[in-house]
Amino acid sequence: MFSNYALCICTYRRVHLLQQLLQDLLRQILPDVLIIVDGDPNPTKVFDMLSKWKASAPFPVYYVPSNHPNLAYQRYLGWRVAKDQGVPFLLYLDDDLRIEQPDAVEKMLAPLFSDPGVVAVTARIVMGKGHSEQSNKGGRSLFHPVYPSRKFLTGALTPAGDRKLPPEDGKDYHNVEWLRGGAMAFRMNALLPDCFSEDLFALTHIGCGMGEDTFLARRVLRYGKLLYASCAVFLHPGEDTPKAYPVDPYKKARAVAYSRRLLNNIYRGDSSPQISDRLYLLRSYLFNAVWLWAKAITGFRLYRVQYALGYTVGAVRGIFQNPTSQVLTPHIDWWAEAEQALAQAQKMG
Repeated sequence: MFSNYALCICTYRRVHLLQQLLQDLLRQILPDVLIIVDGDPNPTKVFDMLSKWKASAPFPVYYVPSNHPNLAYQRYLGWRVAKDQGVPFLLYLDDDLRIEQPDAVEKMLAPLFSDPGVVAVTARIVMGKGHSEQSNKGGRSLFHPVYPSRKFLTGALTPAGDRKLPPEDGKDYHNVEWLRGGAMAFRMNALLPDCFSEDLFALTHIGCGMGEDTFLARRVLRYGKLLYASCAVFLHPGEDTPKAYPVDPYKKARAVAYSRRLLNNIYRGDSSPQISDRLYLLRSYLFNAVWLWAKAITGFRLYRVQYALGYTVGAVRGIFQNPTSQVLTPHIDWWAEAEQALAQAQKMG
């Protein structure tokens, strides 16, 4: 029933977790092609492991050495390879996921195969005890407040980049306006070149690229529906610290705040943000900063102070500095760098 899709896994210095995920995938619906994009500048371990593994793999395996450890950029490289293969669907999975549900990939891909109006699907990711989306190196919970958004329906996205979760009503699929980066499946004819941005590459390069999944969501939403597959469950055991963004409280909070500016920029898709969108972002910055400082002062902990300070710095930067590649990485020609990486991948076979 399901065939002709590419699977892309972006990885960075955790070959042991990648091996575990690959073994899990052998029990799922197999892809037509597997694409591994490696952000390690010394890629010997992953390359050697794949050289042995792909000899018995039931599908072609493409290895792409990325010249930047940059998740948003690596996903672009994976998309380029998938595009050259001519597959109609592309599934992205993070390298630190595990899959126990035997039909998780099938459940996730099903709407794309059955409904041409669906352009992307995301899945439920269960976080393990070793890691939460608001944890620091010490494992403490860093609660990031959200500016009140009662007017937004379930599944919606606010102009500040906050997600409204779908209801837990037992349904398999819900309409949403966002995607979760750990597990995303796309219809390739909706995933166009402008779904990838050198501004996002630059933001990720400086350690503030929290939102590449939302960026992709807003782009493909122009062409159809996004679904959240509550029936497709992937596990995030938290066996290693996140690699795509910083975990230090100060740096993480700064990244959370500053990345919201880029998400606010693209909130209307191809149209410019409205004044109301900008005001919403400003109010969100103010509300969250005040809340975090109040929490840090009334229940003093060093990590809370660091988080509040980082968020404040990132918010101020978001107000006064537009995160563009010309501002953040004027020394990097991202598109030329991508061509070099793809050429290197061809040489390596």
